[in-house]
Amino acid sequence: MMTELPWLPWILLPGVGALIGYATNWLAIKMLFHPRQPRWGLQGLLPRRQADLADSVGRIVAEDILHPDLLLSKLDEVDLSPAFSRLADRALERKVDDLRKIPLIGAFITPERLGSIRNALVDELEKSQPAIIGELKSMVRERIDVHSMVRERLESIDLAELESLVQRVAAREFRAIEAWGAILGTVIGLVQVLILVGLGGG
Repeated sequence: MMTELPWLPWILLPGVGALIGYATNWLAIKMLFHPRQPRWGLQGLLPRRQADLADSVGRIVAEDILHPDLLLSKLDEVDLSPAFSRLADRALERKVDDLRKIPLIGAFITPERLGSIRNALVDELEKSQPAIIGELKSMVRERIDVHSMVRERLESIDLAELESLVQRVAAREFRAIEAWGAILGTVIGLVQVLILVGLGGG
C-alpha cells in the first residue's frame, strides 16, 4: 500500500490521530458532569464527588478568598456618622410628640433643646463608633460561617444548573482543550508516519 498510495498514511494516520485526540478531550469534559447517575460502574466526576468538592471549595473560599477577617476589615473604612444622624432624627421624631403631651415636661421640649439633645446623641454615637464596629465584627464572626455557606450552596445546587454555569464561564477554554486534543493527535499521527517511512526506507 505504501508503494501504491504513498500519500495515504500522511492523511490517514494524522486524521485518525486528530479524531481520537479531539474525541478523547471532548469525552473527558463531558465526563465531568455525565453520567449523573451511575451507569455500568461509571459516574461523572462532579455528580460522584459533589459533597467532597463542595467541602473543599468552601474551605478554600473561607480560608483564602473570603476570609471573615478580610471581609470585616472593610467595616473599619465605613463612616457611620450619616447613619447615626438619621437614626437620631427618627428616634426623636417618634418620642417628641409623646413627650409634649406630658404636663410640665411638654413645655420644655423646644426646637433648641431638641437640637441640643440630637447633637449630643449623635456625638456620643460617633465617639462609640469603634466599639460599635468591634461589636458588629464579633457578632458576624460568631454567626457567619463562609465555609458552611459555600459548602451547603454547592451541595444543593442542581447539577444541570452547575453544568450550564461552568459551560458559560469556560466555554472558550473547553473548545481550546478539544482543539488542542485534535492538534496533538495530528502531530502524533505525523510522527507515526515518519517512523513508518523511516522503517520502510531502512
